[in-house]
Amino acid sequence: MPPARTISACRLLLSLVCGAAVAAPLGSQQVTADSVVERMARLSASGEGLALRRLADSVLASTPTLDRRFGEALYWRATTRPAADSARTDLLRLVVEFPMSARMEDALVRLADGEVRAGDRASARRHLERLVRDHLTTDRGVKGAQQLAQMLFDDGAVLPGCAALDSALAHVSPSNIELTNQLVYSGRRCAQAHEAAPVPSETAHAPRADSPPPPSRTPSRMPARPSPKPTASAKPTVLADRAWTVQVAAYVVRGDALRLEARLKARGYAARIFGDKPYRVRIGRFSSRAEATEIAAKLKAENTSAMIVEAERP
Repeated sequence: MPPARTISACRLLLSLVCGAAVAAPLGSQQVTADSVVERMARLSASGEGLALRRLADSVLASTPTLDRRFGEALYWRATTRPAADSARTDLLRLVVEFPMSARMEDALVRLADGEVRAGDRASARRHLERLVRDHLTTDRGVKGAQQLAQMLFDDGAVLPGCAALDSALAHVSPSNIELTNQLVYSGRRCAQAHEAAPVPSETAHAPRADSPPPPSRTPSRMPARPSPKPTASAKPTVLADRAWTVQVAAYVVRGDALRLEARLKARGYAARIFGDKPYRVRIGRFSSRAEATEIAAKLKAENTSAMIVEAERP
């Protein structure tokens, strides 16, 4: 019979081995759960559509709806669905329930493409406008911005189309010379359009959707003010009703916008926050698009995305 000390040592070794055997499956399960998003991306890259669809269905059936993986599964399942209506349902749910998803840019482009094929240009335009306003980051999105500009040109909205092209140029990859040339060619009409555009008067200027309501006026209670006499040195103020600004980002959370505003100010930019959900971080007010373009180009050289938009009324 072996000594008692030997028996105790064997029992201890056996417990360690058994414990490791039980712990291993649990650990592998955790790794699998954490890497499910990467697995779906790999299956898509390798063209294994059926396996991707099955995995996405499994994730959707077993994952809480607020989990990030649920949004990823919606996106990947949409890419495998042959029926356009089914894919559209998944993509719409993604953009509504997961507005901060990394898949937003591609999802909006896919939705717009589907709406164009279905003949619904108005819906396609809305998706592309949201893309350009809040989610433009890659050349895939830049192509969507170019598509939006062409739609606006076709509808006779030349100036908004030029603004969409400005945003596209601010985000296109420096190495993508072909796409850059396409954007420049598409915008060849913009300089002439801006020069010929009439400047709206204060009474004729339509309020923007994201501008604060104008203060109420009661002319009957306010004395008339005499008009100032023009002087020889007075300069025309025809540009007072139109100005341009550089928008760097838009956030749902105000704290994120405040942090970016502080970083931009630390870099010497006159940053400010405008709007409410999304909170838009903007730089400067410029009387010409050329001035705004210089700032956008400087930001791009500093690896900071930016887009040129018409400034809010002061």
